[in-house]
Amino acid sequence: AWWWMIVADSFFLAWLAVMVLPRLSWRWAAVRSIARAALASVGVPVSVTGLARIPPGNAMLVFNHSSYMDALVLSAVLPGEPVYVAKKELAAQVFAGPFLRRLGALFVERYDVSASLADTEAVVAAAREGRNIVFFPEGTFTRRPGLSEFYLGAFKIAAQAGLPVLPGIIRGTRTMMRSGQWFPRRTPLSIRIEEPAKPAGSDFAALVRLRDAVRQVVLAHCGEPDLAELVKPERLQ
Repeated sequence: AWWWMIVADSFFLAWLAVMVLPRLSWRWAAVRSIARAALASVGVPVSVTGLARIPPGNAMLVFNHSSYMDALVLSAVLPGEPVYVAKKELAAQVFAGPFLRRLGALFVERYDVSASLADTEAVVAAAREGRNIVFFPEGTFTRRPGLSEFYLGAFKIAAQAGLPVLPGIIRGTRTMMRSGQWFPRRTPLSIRIEEPAKPAGSDFAALVRLRDAVRQVVLAHCGEPDLAELVKPERLQ
């Protein structure tokens, strides 16, 4: 009950601040402070490694996606005014839509931004404005532990805009609040930022190599199995 009260109050305060404050930097500062206070209030320790590797702009960060808590934890630790790339379904929601738009988020096709030319151009334009782009290249998350395959959209944009791609690893959020779970568990959380990988071309083969290299780094540190390997035998049956 305490956990849900803190989450509800924090979202309300953050929503109000984002709707009222006139500058993007002020909105992000308020969201960051509220997210940190919420995590501290429920007694959840968060360790961060490699934050200094994030440049002030012109980079792409890709994270594994395990829970709705991922966005809260990243909002508490990421610097500046990052651009979250969110699924298009959220744009139509009464509270989440305006809230995310005021934070500068971009809405794209659920699984692969490269499916829409307009979506691609919007994200590339934001990157060229000097802001960091935040992607969850798995497209969604499931209750089942493990790292799913990465879609190519994020890496296509990185190549088009000449952005380094920083692998990001979130641990603990699936245990805290996995899909379909209503009773949270208190568990330590961690965010890890690894060295960037640079695009070596924009052709299909180069994009696949970039995607696979970044995914391999995330897989090595996320502490969960490789779902792409686990589903191969199932496909063969």
